[in-house]
Parts: sequence; structure tokens; C-alpha cells
Amino acid sequence: MQANSGAKLGIGVIGCGNISMTYLRNAALFAGVELRACADISAEMAVLRGKEYGIRALGVDALLADPEVDLVLNLTIPAAHFDISFSALSAGKHVFTEKPLATSASDGRKLVAEA
Repeated sequence: MQANSGAKLGIGVIGCGNISMTYLRNAALFAGVELRACADISAEMAVLRGKEYGIRALGVDALLADPEVDLVLNLTIPAAHFDISFSALSAGKHVFTEKPLATSASDGRKLVAEA
């Protein structure tokens, strides 16, 4: 999947806890990207971040299916990194995740193979 030349890369954030605020606040510094949606296990947190940063709050499945989201920024807890990243890759999305990539080397290898 490639963004059209001149088009911005649409970002969907999954994981709307404290660390998300740094990413959401600084996204405006990068001309080639645009925040498009956010999701969290807590719908209330997603709605709160969505309102704060002017983006849509969606469920995880809806965000993964959204054609406007090119890249999933995985800011979930480490135990959820594999499931979210694998689901995003399977949905044809690019993925950026905080460390660890996964909680086991075998899961990390599965993610690399899927990517």
C-alpha cells in the first residue's frame, strides 16, 4: 500500500492512554502525515482523545477497516502489541509500534513474516 504522491499518509492511533498525547500533539509537525482516527479498548478514552485532537473515535475493527487509515500507530500495552499489529498488517495497513515488537521472539517473527 502506498500513499498517492502529494497525498498525506493517514494515521490511525490504537491505544489512547498517556503516551498517545505525545504522538497526537506532535503529529502536526510532520507535513506528510495526517491523523485520521483513534481507537482504544476504552471507548471513553478514544472519544476523549478524538475530541481533544479533532479526529474520529472508532472501534478497533472499524479503524482497521477504514480506507482512510494507511498506517496504524500501535500504542497499546506490550501484551497487546502482537494482536493489534498482526490484525493491522492483515488488514493491509502499515504499522508503527512502540517496543517491544511482541512479547516473544516467535510472535515477533510472525509479525515480520506477515509484513
